[in-house]
Amino acid sequence: MSGSRRFQAVKTKRAFEEVCDQIRASIQAGDLVSGDKLPAERDLAEQFSVSRATVREALRTLEFGGVLRLYKGVNGGAVVMQGDVRPITQTIADLLSLGGLSLRDYMEARVSLQKEIIRLACERGTDEDFDALAANVAQTRALNTPYLIEERTELTLQFYALLAMATKNRAMEILMAAVTEPLGYYIKQIGVDRRWDVAASREAFLGHLRNRDAQAAIAEMVNHMDRLHSYMLSRTNLAEH
Repeated sequence: MSGSRRFQAVKTKRAFEEVCDQIRASIQAGDLVSGDKLPAERDLAEQFSVSRATVREALRTLEFGGVLRLYKGVNGGAVVMQGDVRPITQTIADLLSLGGLSLRDYMEARVSLQKEIIRLACERGTDEDFDALAANVAQTRALNTPYLIEERTELTLQFYALLAMATKNRAMEILMAAVTEPLGYYIKQIGVDRRWDVAASREAFLGHLRNRDAQAAIAEMVNHMDRLHSYMLSRTNLAEH
């Protein structure tokens, strides 16, 4: 563990929350950095003056929040993460599956975010970014069998991740993942629309992106997304009846 910061004894009713707060504060102050391993539970319990159960609850809470990764075994322990987007994507997925977020609202937000990402990608994307997208589209074109749903879904998620990377904005990458990964769940459940040539749409989109024509790229993407969303809604409604 870098630095010499020591934790303070905890004297609150919800002790695990203060343990979480102190660990987060150490990370924000730079006393703990990505890759650092925290002391063993027993040592942390002594520093915080709490039970090992309290420390364990705090570590699990921080793991759920993407702050730490807990490893098992002799060489295991709690390790500081650089930042994990999975809690965000899981929250969106849970809201959708539990009814806390409607599919229509989710789709509307996804389209709005996508428009801004395309504008930034047109402005900041490099030839290397566009070549990576082209390679992804070529792989999608090669997977012309609709039954390869797992492989096609992975390429879809990768396509949107690569597009977000072209914005050169880490926040956009995180937001894109948050609204794209739940999409994979629905695609796997309802299957792909075999009447639609996704690769052709993405090839046209990429052409506009290379030409830095944001409006044409947005129009192509929105047309594709509208078709996908309509298909998802129709299949979802059929499943409910």
